[in-house]
Amino acid sequence: MWKLVASHMPKSHNGHRSLIHCGIILLLLSSGILLLVSGCGALDTHIQPSSSQSQMMQISISSSTTNQKVFVVGENFKIGDLQYKLNSIRTSNGNANCVRSPKFGKTFLLINLTIENHGSAAVEVRSMIGFKLYDMHGRNQAFSMSATQAVTCAMDGTLSAGGTMTGELGYEVLKGAQTFKLAIYPNPFSSKKAIVEIPMDLLVFETI
Repeated sequence: MWKLVASHMPKSHNGHRSLIHCGIILLLLSSGILLLVSGCGALDTHIQPSSSQSQMMQISISSSTTNQKVFVVGENFKIGDLQYKLNSIRTSNGNANCVRSPKFGKTFLLINLTIENHGSAAVEVRSMIGFKLYDMHGRNQAFSMSATQAVTCAMDGTLSAGGTMTGELGYEVLKGAQTFKLAIYPNPFSSKKAIVEIPMDLLVFETI
């Protein structure tokens, strides 16, 4: 008699526990889905800034360069241990190395410069990180792979102590008479920079 009662009691108890476990699992799954959905929404909002935020960034860039000394083509200047000189500028419609020619109404703007390392340690030069080109309204000129392929020698590599590097930066810009400003950042983690004014009327030649 004792064995019969003992054999029936656990079945009822186990069934009740199974229902509780199923309810807990469903609750956890629902909470996880809600958190995932809310997290994705926050990520999308962060990645896609509004147009007003973009305009504020442009205004900030323009105002930050207004009170800073602006250098010109052919002038030597130093930032820390590095001395710079923007030698010349030219435009190009591309060459055999380019994936494509400039878009309609645009041209490749190629900037030739020299960097001398007067310090005691080697430094890394990266064209995509250390240089930014802005138009007369303070708008950043987007990176163009085709423009970088049109340069004769890219400004990328290791500059040893006491060494010199000469090369070109490439950008795709609108045709026409206008003035650009090249911002140079030797160290991406530092606020130190130099601004060089680039008027399009100083172009040396244009290649086909």
